[in-house]
Amino acid sequence: MSLNACLSNIRKFLNAPATDDQTGIFKVTVVEFEDRCNLNCGLRFAELLKSNNLFDVVFCRDSFPKGFLNLQGRNFFDFIDQGKRILEENHSDILIWGYEESGKIRLNFQTSSQYIIPNDLSFSLLDSLFIPLNYFSNPESFSASLMLLIHGIIISAINPVTNIQKQNKPLLLNNIIKLLAQDNSPKDISLEFMPFIMNMLGKIYLQNTKNSITDKDIEIIENLLQGALKNKQFLRLPIYFGSVYNSFGQLYEIAFNKTTENNFLHLKNAIKHYREAQKYLNHNYPYDYGLISYHLSGLYFEFWKQNNDIQALRDAVSCLREAEKVYTQSQFVHSWCKIQGILGYYLTCLGMKAQSNDIMLLAVNSYHNQQKVYNQNQFPQEWADIQDEIGNIYYLLGKQNNDDNFMYEARNYFNSALDVYSQIKNKQAVQKIKQRLDKVKNYID
Repeated sequence: MSLNACLSNIRKFLNAPATDDQTGIFKVTVVEFEDRCNLNCGLRFAELLKSNNLFDVVFCRDSFPKGFLNLQGRNFFDFIDQGKRILEENHSDILIWGYEESGKIRLNFQTSSQYIIPNDLSFSLLDSLFIPLNYFSNPESFSASLMLLIHGIIISAINPVTNIQKQNKPLLLNNIIKLLAQDNSPKDISLEFMPFIMNMLGKIYLQNTKNSITDKDIEIIENLLQGALKNKQFLRLPIYFGSVYNSFGQLYEIAFNKTTENNFLHLKNAIKHYREAQKYLNHNYPYDYGLISYHLSGLYFEFWKQNNDIQALRDAVSCLREAEKVYTQSQFVHSWCKIQGILGYYLTCLGMKAQSNDIMLLAVNSYHNQQKVYNQNQFPQEWADIQDEIGNIYYLLGKQNNDDNFMYEARNYFNSALDVYSQIKNKQAVQKIKQRLDKVKNYID
């Protein structure tokens, strides 16, 4: 099947006319590649993408040092920050970086929501696709299946914002996967590129099936990712191993959340593979390390709920503390706020389980941190909800220690929440908080 035939099928599928002036569904920026050849690879790649009217493509000649693209330095923050700037300036859904490495061009894909918490399923900026450098001297070398793979990566990585994106992303991915499965044309790409292709295919398939994943889907994605690891001699850098194990972790986390069969096994596998990913995606790659830590914290908490293993609860708190180091208030205010709320809840559970006043008071501190974002004037509902949580912690401390002082503190927090709930006329919350106040009154009396 030719590239034009594939694109024609996609256009037909969308009932979209193949006109040159049509605005694409997805806005893509291609940054001028960091290459040492005279092929102008970035511009040629942008022109290839423009042939598909799904994409509104901008080529960015922004000149700045791109040493961070070697992925081996300690300047990963520069990579993230430069990309964010370009995304904002061009109002793009995704940007594509290119870097020449040993006679190949490595593509990496960046979106503005890539490392935001809460995070469902995402491509890492470190997920890479390699293309032979000589392909750029003759664009016809880009086969239909390779272009479909690239289209699938771009569409999978984008978090839909507009209605047309939300409507068409699942339809497009499903169609691309079908077209790739039907493509029996001979492949001239060598074995050394396959681990990266297999990892990307696994991620596309997972993105397409994540909301209704079946055992068959899990088996297919497992085979793709295991195929990537079978050719491990071509995974030259630790981060490439980490990317595959991160994909495995995402697979089993989705399987745990969406299936009922082998549920506990999926949970253990998710933890195991995320932990393995962190061995390779270490603190030199803080965003990936922090995001994986965030996912691990939730999985350890689920492990504790199923096994009543207090060490798993400690691990949940520890992982969230690691995520907290990356997602700071100054740089990721909303992600930091989300972490503080979860940390408050986990610490409350741990404090009760360990019967530790100190841990319970650490939970109070986390909730107070959350109120630095959810202040009373701008977010009265959220602020009152947090007051309610803190009041409940003091109530539990009062019962645990048989201490009226904690109960008085609980009453103060409940009363402040009641005042706000009454002002915003949240009748259900008012009723709930009055019941809590009755419990405190009965205890003190």
